[in-house]
Amino acid sequence: MTRRSPPRASRWLAACLGALLTLPLNGQADALRLSDLWLEQPALPEPPAYTYYLLERQQEPQQRQARRLQEELATLINWYSLDGHTELARGLSEWQDAIAALQSTPGRTAARADLAALLAMPRHDPLLATLAEAGHCDVPEWVELWHFGGVSRHRWSPGLSLRELLRKQPGSHWSSAEEAWVITPQSSPRRIGVAAWNAGDSPLVAGSRVALVLPEPVQEADWVNRALSGFLATRLPGDTCHSIALPEAGQTDSEGPAT
Repeated sequence: MTRRSPPRASRWLAACLGALLTLPLNGQADALRLSDLWLEQPALPEPPAYTYYLLERQQEPQQRQARRLQEELATLINWYSLDGHTELARGLSEWQDAIAALQSTPGRTAARADLAALLAMPRHDPLLATLAEAGHCDVPEWVELWHFGGVSRHRWSPGLSLRELLRKQPGSHWSSAEEAWVITPQSSPRRIGVAAWNAGDSPLVAGSRVALVLPEPVQEADWVNRALSGFLATRLPGDTCHSIALPEAGQTDSEGPAT
C-alpha cells in the first residue's frame, strides 16, 4: 500500500521548497563567497602565487596577540639582561621590533585561500561579507629565521631545508635550541626537533618563517613559544602583495596594491 502525505504536510513541504527557491534572488549578495571573487577576476597569477584572506572578526584578536607578545618579550629581555645574557636580550629586542613592523601591515587568516582548496572544501570558503581583506602575494625569494641573535632573512633556493638553514648560522644563534617552529605560507605551523638528540628536518618553501623555541622554563617564555608561531602564521608571506577590492553594490573586479 502506498502511503500518502497528509494534505497539511504537503502544503508545509511546498512552502519550504518555495522559500528555498527564493533565497538566491533575495540573498545573492550576502551569499557570495571568496571563490566567487576569484572566479570573477580577469586574471590571477598562476600557482604557486600565494592567495590570502582576512576575516573581519580576527583583526582585533591579532592586534591583541601582537601587543601581548611584545609585553611578554619585554619581561624576558629584562630577565635575560639581569642574568647576564645580553646577546640573547638584544636578539629578543629584534623580535620585538619585527613584531611591531609586522603588526603595522594587514594580516591574514591562517588558512588556505587558493581557488582549488576553496572548491574542494566548500565549508571553508568564507562569505565575502565576513572579510576585511583578500588578495595575493608574489612568491618571495627569502625564508625568515627568528633565532637567538635576532631576526634575519636568507635567500631561498630549491631544496633548502631547516637543517641546512640552521647550519649556515653562527652556533650561538641556535645551538642551545631543542625545537623550532616551521611556518609555511599554506600549511599549519609544525614543531620540529633541532637538537642532536631529537634532530628532525623539513623542506622550506619560499616565504617560510622559522622561529626557534626558547629553552627557558619560565612562564613568559612558555607563552611566547606557544603564541609566536600562531602570530607569524597570520602574516602575509611576501613583501609584494596586492589586495583585491571586496564587492560593494555588486562590484568585484577592482584591484590595487596592498597598503
